[in-house]
Amino acid sequence: KKSSVLSNKILKHGCIPRLEEIIDSEQTVTHEQLAAEIDGMIGDPSKINLKVPSEDVDSCYYPIIQSGGEYDIKISAQSNSHELKYDIVTVSLGSRYRMYCSNIARTFLVDPPKKISEMYELLLNVQEACLEAMVVGKPLKSVYKAAVMYLKGHGHDSLVKTLPKNLGFAIGLDFRDGALLLNHKNATPFRKGMVFNLMIGFQGISLTDDMKSNTNSKSAVKNLSKYSLLVSDMVVIKPDAQPPEVLTKLAKTLSDISYTINDDDSEDAESEEEDAEDGGSDAALARKLQKQEKQGGGGAANGQRQSARLAVHQTAAQEVQEGAAERERRQIDLMNRRNEDRLRELAKLSRNKNGESEADRVEELEAYKRTKDFPDYVQPNQVKVDMANQCVILPISGNPIPFHISTIKNVVLPDPDEAATYLRINFYTAGMALGKDAPGNMVKLVQKYAPYASFIREMTFRSLDSQNLTQAFRQISELRKRARTRELREIEEANLVEQEKLVRTKNERVPRLSDLTMRPVIHGRKTQGNLEAHSNGLRFIST
Repeated sequence: KKSSVLSNKILKHGCIPRLEEIIDSEQTVTHEQLAAEIDGMIGDPSKINLKVPSEDVDSCYYPIIQSGGEYDIKISAQSNSHELKYDIVTVSLGSRYRMYCSNIARTFLVDPPKKISEMYELLLNVQEACLEAMVVGKPLKSVYKAAVMYLKGHGHDSLVKTLPKNLGFAIGLDFRDGALLLNHKNATPFRKGMVFNLMIGFQGISLTDDMKSNTNSKSAVKNLSKYSLLVSDMVVIKPDAQPPEVLTKLAKTLSDISYTINDDDSEDAESEEEDAEDGGSDAALARKLQKQEKQGGGGAANGQRQSARLAVHQTAAQEVQEGAAERERRQIDLMNRRNEDRLRELAKLSRNKNGESEADRVEELEAYKRTKDFPDYVQPNQVKVDMANQCVILPISGNPIPFHISTIKNVVLPDPDEAATYLRINFYTAGMALGKDAPGNMVKLVQKYAPYASFIREMTFRSLDSQNLTQAFRQISELRKRARTRELREIEEANLVEQEKLVRTKNERVPRLSDLTMRPVIHGRKTQGNLEAHSNGLRFIST
């Protein structure tokens, strides 16, 4: 439940405000860039003012952002590098809290035609029909059957083929349980306490020109020939045939997910037609003033959200123009500064004999030269820690594989269940926010190998005997603390210089200050003494 609340808040307080900001300010952002921002919010909830320890949270998969007519409502889809379009935008994200997974998906409609709005409301009705079928005792296939029966019963037989092959899956410690899919043939019955991710969607619905006829000419929906809709929520099965509880409570009604940003042309056309019919009468003037008051108040007669770009008075337009000019000027200044910085970097690199500066040099990690160097206490299918060589030896397919401690982002030991104990280890990988605590050399290694290497993001180990995993958790935590302390000490000592031997003044009077206190305290207590000035330095003598 807490994992579902986390996903809900990430989408509500992080993704949606960012999406509205992009639409309002007409920013050019790709699907991958927006997905990376959302993934950073999941990895560090403090970015949206959530007080959740970062070591307890992680993303289940890379967020999926789709728009512009290219849609795939499968959970295995990926965000592409195309620009975000202001038409039909689908957002899917999954978060993990203390090893428990959750998933949520919403579709956002920008300047939607009436037909798309009707299809979205139909989608919500199909979801309600599926929820009614998710009760104790009924087979899992009854959910898919309920969706098909609702579509056929309301005259939408053609939409049955647009449904995905399964309408969700059981979710928990594993993100997706392949044995508990909500498809048309799974006869497993629902049981109390089961948690499912219910995913209802229409894939590849055709959008004809007649359906887009009432859409504003500036709307990006005009360029669509097909579109998809998707809604996904976390659902827990209740006892005694009670209706299931939806854990992701983010609003999804049409008025909550629909935006109007290009409404000026249609209003102006209607106004001109009304003025022509009234012949410029006082009634037309009164109607025009009434519309201006509505626009100034930011209201929307159809219940949809109005974008900030609908402001039509001259003051707002002038502020937008001035802001655009100021942004352009700042971008030019920033580009010039970046070019100068780059020129200085290139000059510095050319002066370096190896063509590589000391700060950019990457140190490759090597714990052992060969497998014979492994410690004697390494055993198959057990997690072991080598404190001397700063590595953790993890079993993969029965083989011990060493991982340097600097590759580990964090380690989590959740509360054990009745049967077993779990240990989850997260690693630094490309495509994620590494954080300020990441080792400097590890950051450079990730940047170096990111273009072509595959990374392991996390590993989860399960043991019936809690002693081994508990001991490994403590040792890994201690080793990470030592490595972090060592790195901070090296950073502090990097600027130290070698002290020359003090040359004492012997043949003349030595300048001296008496009764001084040295700070910081060296021996754990306050120290008083005299400070003497010699030929090449100072000398403190305690009294």
